[in-house]
Amino acid sequence: MALEELIPEGVPRHSALVILVLILLIASFFIVTDYSKTRTLAQVESRWEQAQTCREQRDFGSSVSTYSSVFGMISSSDFPLEYGMNHYYLGKTYEEMSSYGNASSNLHNSISFYSKALSLFTMDDSPAENFLIQYSLGDAYLKLYDASGRAEDLDTSIRLYEESLSYYSLAKDPLYFASINNKLGNAYRKKGLFNEDSVSLSESVRYYDESLRVFRKDIYPIEYAGVQNNLGNVYLEMSRFDGSPDNINMAIVSYSNALEVFTLQSNPMEYATVQNNLGNAYFELSATSDRSENVEKAVSAYRESLKVFTVDLFPVEHKGVLANIVKAYKSL
Repeated sequence: MALEELIPEGVPRHSALVILVLILLIASFFIVTDYSKTRTLAQVESRWEQAQTCREQRDFGSSVSTYSSVFGMISSSDFPLEYGMNHYYLGKTYEEMSSYGNASSNLHNSISFYSKALSLFTMDDSPAENFLIQYSLGDAYLKLYDASGRAEDLDTSIRLYEESLSYYSLAKDPLYFASINNKLGNAYRKKGLFNEDSVSLSESVRYYDESLRVFRKDIYPIEYAGVQNNLGNVYLEMSRFDGSPDNINMAIVSYSNALEVFTLQSNPMEYATVQNNLGNAYFELSATSDRSENVEKAVSAYRESLKVFTVDLFPVEHKGVLANIVKAYKSL
C-alpha cells in the first residue's frame, strides 16, 4: 500500500505525515516497553530459580543475596506482584534459616519481610497473596513463640491462622484448610500448656479433628499419621489435667493409629518418636490400672524406639529413652 493511500482526502500531506510518524513512535514505545518488561520478568524468574536452588542446598546467604539483587531490577510501581512476592520469598528464606541457628534474629527478619509483603497485597486487590502471607506469618510467629516463650507471639500466630481459614475453606482449598487446622491444633496445644488451660487443649483436639477431614489415611497417610501423633500428645497432656484414664486410652489409640503408617522400615525416625510417646502413655496408664501389665507395654514400646535411637547415632534420644525405661521399672 502506498503512503499516499493512508492519508485521508482533504488532510494536508505534511500534517498527515506528522500524525503517522507520531503513531509509529507511540507504537514503537509500547513494543519496546513490552519487550523490556518481558525480558526483565524472565531475568527475575531466573534469579528466583537460582535462589530457590540455594535454599534447597541450605546455602541461605547466597539465597538472600540473590533475592535481594532482584530489587535492583524491579520497582513496586512497574512490577507490583513480583516486588511483593520477592519480599515474601525473603521472609520464607529467613524463616527456614531460623531452624539452623539464630532463631530469634532470623524470625524477626522473616516477620519484617512478610509484613512488608502483606502491606503490598490487600485483601480486596490480592486476596490469594494476602492470605498466603498471613498463613506464613502465622508459622513465623509460632516458631518465634518457641524461641521467645512470649504469650503475645503465640496469640498473634493463632489470630493469623484463624484469619487464613476465612479464605482457605474446605471447599476452596482442602490442603491448606487441613494444614492450617493442624497448625492451629499445635498452637492451641501450646497455649493450653502455657496457661495450664484444659479448654485450649480441647480446642486443639477440635482443630486436629478438622484437619483429619482431609488428611485421611488412604489419601494422605503421612499427614494422617502426623496428626494422629499430635492427637496422642494432646490427649496425654489433657489426662494430666483431669487424671482421666479415658484420655490416656485415647492417646494410646491415636499413637497406635500413627504406627499403622510410621513403620520401622518406611519412617524410622517417626516410628521411634511415636513408640517413645506410646511408652509414655502406657506408663501413665500404669498409675491408674494394671500396673505391671502396662509397665511392660511401656517398656516394650521404649525398646522399639531404641531400634532407631541408638547410642551411636542419637545419643541424646538414646539416653532419654533409657531413663524412661529405668523410671518405668522403678515404679513396680
